[in-house]
Amino acid sequence: MARTKVDDILTLIEADHRKVEELFAQIETAKGTKKSQQIFEQIYKELNLHALAEELVFYPAMQEYEQTKQYIEEAEEEHTAAKILLEQMKSLDSTDVEFKTKLQHLQEAIMHHVEEEESEIFNAVRECIEEEQLVVLAQEFLSAKTKVEADVEAALA
Repeated sequence: MARTKVDDILTLIEADHRKVEELFAQIETAKGTKKSQQIFEQIYKELNLHALAEELVFYPAMQEYEQTKQYIEEAEEEHTAAKILLEQMKSLDSTDVEFKTKLQHLQEAIMHHVEEEESEIFNAVRECIEEEQLVVLAQEFLSAKTKVEADVEAALA
């Protein structure tokens, strides 16, 4: 079946956000260490792939416009903070109190980042980047995720 609308990068980013929100909901209700660990590994992978692809594709595109350039530094700082938490959590047992505390901090940080991105940043991006360019960026975003996937999976091992 032919699609009438090709996904743009903003649609892909939103889909990633929904996926991670779902994983956070799943880890909150997960029963057992093994299930929690599996879900954390998915969160780790999804967030790292997403952040790296944004840094390689989305943020450089935003750098070209005054209206969007202003958001990049804070977004990159939020990515760095999330990556640090993920690395710290990687070595903890999912039943550990410290793990649960860091998970709460991570979830709050990600939800803040998502809210800011989808409300402020996306509106600014839509004002200055043409739809055709957003579709091209979507392909580059997917390609970037594919290229870094092996590295992200190796970091989990």
